[in-house]
Amino acid sequence: MRTSVLKKLARPSFIISMIWISICLLLSIFAYFIIPDKSIDANTHIPEIALKPPGYKVDLISVVIEKNSAANAYFSGSNEIKTLYPINKITKQSQGIIEYIDNNDQQKTLRISDSDKYSVVKYYALFGTDKYGRDLFSRVVLGLRISFIVGFISVFISLFIGLLFGLSAGYFGGWIDKLIMFLINTLWSIPTILLVFAIVIGFGRSVTVIFISIGLTMWIDVARLVRGLTFQVREKTYITAAYSLGISNISILIKHVLPNIVGPVIVLLASNFAIAILIEAGLSYLGFGVQPPTPSLGNLLSENYGYVISGNYSIALIPALTIMLLVLSFNLIGNTLSNIFDSKENY
Repeated sequence: MRTSVLKKLARPSFIISMIWISICLLLSIFAYFIIPDKSIDANTHIPEIALKPPGYKVDLISVVIEKNSAANAYFSGSNEIKTLYPINKITKQSQGIIEYIDNNDQQKTLRISDSDKYSVVKYYALFGTDKYGRDLFSRVVLGLRISFIVGFISVFISLFIGLLFGLSAGYFGGWIDKLIMFLINTLWSIPTILLVFAIVIGFGRSVTVIFISIGLTMWIDVARLVRGLTFQVREKTYITAAYSLGISNISILIKHVLPNIVGPVIVLLASNFAIAILIEAGLSYLGFGVQPPTPSLGNLLSENYGYVISGNYSIALIPALTIMLLVLSFNLIGNTLSNIFDSKENY
């Protein structure tokens, strides 16, 4: 049996999915150590390099204005402000003046004060830039962070509520089961996206509300599955024996019922993770989710899909492919886990 499990885990689809999810997770965790734009929300605008293709390279003059300088005295909440100027080359440099040729081969003059700091840095746009000249790679990585956060929070909420209601309905039955099933069937009749809309509109569009609202709409699947599995397990001889020995219902549920239903639940959670990512992306795409300038994969797609018509495919294709591959990976992992747990039960 162990050999069979190892063979299934060695499937290329499972391995590639795990590698892709691991890469995305590591990128999101260590985002600000990796991305070139380390500003909040990767929101540095450089209009001169807007809509550049993937792999675009340019030199930038970076001018940092200190907060205590006259030019930046009105700024608060930051010790400095950084301005970036794309250049081809510097033609003349003297006290307080830099003459350069910009990326459009235009002669420009930049005046800086003695308190300002400047340097020439190399910039590489791996995924290109958007219409504001923001680094697309940086924003996609931060969008991945949103996707993983919403996935983890939603799965945790749905697991907690689903286990609580599903175990109670399946184990105790009677009026408890009827009441919980009435609630489940009522919520089941409402389309998921509309239920999320209602919660978001009622409590606001904050990131926290969005995360919680998605979790509150996903527990129904968990509860239905757990209820059905608990019905089966509670008829087993060892459950009857444990009850006859006077073991409390809580102990029976935690020590005897829950361990025997955990496999199918894990499979469902993998699927729910993918669904949570899709719901968040859909909400953000429609303008009900994470609000700009905070990047999410959904609002990145919403901002940039129109440029496909003009032939700039990559700017919309990259966020779309990221969503698709992330969801596909979780579904493939769920399928593999389902095969493993099914074979264990048959064994």
